[in-house]
Amino acid sequence: MREYRYSALSSQGQTVTGIRTAEDSAGLSTMLLEQGLVMLKCRPTMGSLGQMFSSAGRAGKRELRDFTQHMATCLVAGIPAVTALSDYQDKAEGAFADVIGDIRNDVSSGTALDESFARHPYVFGPVYLALVAAGQKSGNLDEAFDELVRYLEWQDDLRSQTTQALIYPAILVIGIIGLFLLLMLFVVPRFTDMFAEADFELPTMTVRMMAMGTFLGHWWWLLGLLGGGAWLGAKLALTTERGRYWRDLILMRTPVLGVFVRKLALSRFSKVMSLILASGLDLLRSLDLMQGVVGNAVVAGQIALIRQRVATGESLRQAFADADVFPPLMQRLVSVGEKTGSLDASLKQASTYLDREIPRDLKKAFTIFEAVIIAVLGVMVCVAALSLLMPIMQIKGSLH
Repeated sequence: MREYRYSALSSQGQTVTGIRTAEDSAGLSTMLLEQGLVMLKCRPTMGSLGQMFSSAGRAGKRELRDFTQHMATCLVAGIPAVTALSDYQDKAEGAFADVIGDIRNDVSSGTALDESFARHPYVFGPVYLALVAAGQKSGNLDEAFDELVRYLEWQDDLRSQTTQALIYPAILVIGIIGLFLLLMLFVVPRFTDMFAEADFELPTMTVRMMAMGTFLGHWWWLLGLLGGGAWLGAKLALTTERGRYWRDLILMRTPVLGVFVRKLALSRFSKVMSLILASGLDLLRSLDLMQGVVGNAVVAGQIALIRQRVATGESLRQAFADADVFPPLMQRLVSVGEKTGSLDASLKQASTYLDREIPRDLKKAFTIFEAVIIAVLGVMVCVAALSLLMPIMQIKGSLH
C-alpha cells in the first residue's frame, strides 16, 4: 500500500483534494469512482517514499488528540459528523488537513465514518479504528471519541513521564563523555609531547592513555563510521520480528529496568483491552489487536498463544494461567472478570493499579541508572586525569 495525494472532480463539478492509501494509482482511481469522484491527478506523498514518510509521521500526536477532542465535543453536542469534520478542516493545516478533507468527502458521499477513517491507517492506529468502528455500530460515536481522548491523554502522560526521567541521565552522559573526549583529543596530546622529552620511564597507565589519545586523534573518523554503522545495523535489526523479540527479552531480563518495561507493556494491554471490550468488540478480535498495541514482542507472543488457546475452546483463565509474563494479580483479575462477565472492569482495575506503580518503578530505574552512569564515566575521567598527574608528580619528586 502507498499513500497518494490526489485531486478529483465531484458530481457537482467541484474539485476536491485529499490523501488516501491505495495499491497503485489505478486502484485509487477505481476507489474514487465508487465514491462518485473522477480522479484528475495523483502523486505519491514524498515521492517514492510515500509510505515511509506518510502523514502519520507528519501529523503530530497533539494534532490527533486535538482532533479527537473536537469530534468528541461536537458529537456530544449533537453536531453532525460531517459538520464537525468540515469545521476542523478549516482550522487544520498541512497533510492532516488533507486527510480530514478526504474523510469529510467520503462521509458526504455516503461512506460510513469508520470506513472513512480506515482508509488512512498511517494516521489512525488499530486501536483508534477499532473504537470508532465499535462506536459506529453501537450508535455511541460520542462515547467512543470520548474514550479515545482519555486514551490519547494517557499515552501523552506516560510519554511525558518517560521523557522527563531521561533528560537528566542524558545530560550526564553527554557532559562526562564530552569531558573525556576533551581530555583525550586535546589535553593528552599536549602532555604526550612533553613526556616524550622526559628522561625517565612513564607509568604503564600513562603510556596506555597516551596510546589511546593518539589512536583517537588519528582514527576518530573511523570510530564515527563504526558507530554509525552499528546504529544503522541495530535499526535494521529492530525492523525484523526476531530483532524486536531479542531486544525486548534482554530489556525485560535487565535488573530494575526489566520490571518497568514489563509493567509498561502490561499497562498498555490492560488499558486498551478494557477500552475495546467495553466498546463491544469480541474477545478474539480484541486479542488480535493487542498483539500490535502492547509495544513488546515478548508479551505480544504470549498474547498470540493465549488467543490460539481461547480459539480452541479453552477459558481465558486457563490460557492466562500458563502465561508467565502476566503476574498472579492480573491472572486473578482476569479470572474474576471472566466469571462475573465484567472482564473490561477487571482489566480497568489492573490498569489503574499499574498506572500507580509505573511512575515509582520509572523513578527507581533511572535513579539507579544515573548512579551507574556517574560511577562508570566518572572512573573513566579519573583514570584519564590520574594518568597525566602521575608523571607530573614523578617529575616534581625527581627535582627535590
